[in-house]
Amino acid sequence: MTTPTITSLAPLLDRLFDEAEAANGATRVAVADLSDADRARLMRSKTDYRDLYGRLKDAPLAVSRETGHLLYMLARSSRARVIVEFGTSFGISTLHLAAGLRDNGGGHLITSEFEPSKAARARENLIAGGLIDLVEVREGDALKTLSTDLPDNADDSPDYLARVRAPGSGYMSTPFAEDVELSMRIS
Repeated sequence: MTTPTITSLAPLLDRLFDEAEAANGATRVAVADLSDADRARLMRSKTDYRDLYGRLKDAPLAVSRETGHLLYMLARSSRARVIVEFGTSFGISTLHLAAGLRDNGGGHLITSEFEPSKAARARENLIAGGLIDLVEVREGDALKTLSTDLPDNADDSPDYLARVRAPGSGYMSTPFAEDVELSMRIS
């Protein structure tokens, strides 16, 4: 039996999670003058979000270790061959998703990153993890780089959310945190 890719990535992921945790203070300072409502508004805006991401251009916006494991398990359990990710930052979530693809036998992951220096850092981490061959990093505003044949922000798509959340719809949808909701067709 071969060693799962996620196991061989452990030293790299540990280092990246440690770096992200160490940077949390600087991340909080970058947005300290914004209220929770202002942060939420900036994240949901079709234009003002650029200010928020500009403030956070040097901050690793990383998923938690638990969310990373969830992403890996979802990629594996769904036998994913194609994955689209909205925002890679320094590549922690992308490493988990790509590891799932590798352990499924291969595939293609398309991700995006607004900040060029973060896109470069994500590529470096994907190279270090031996997963760059599975990943296409689209640099720039995801509203443009992922605009073709891909869903828009689900929060701004109430019809979609109503459909997948409706009892008897054939879908199961579960929010895990403020920024993660999983929807899956079950019938």
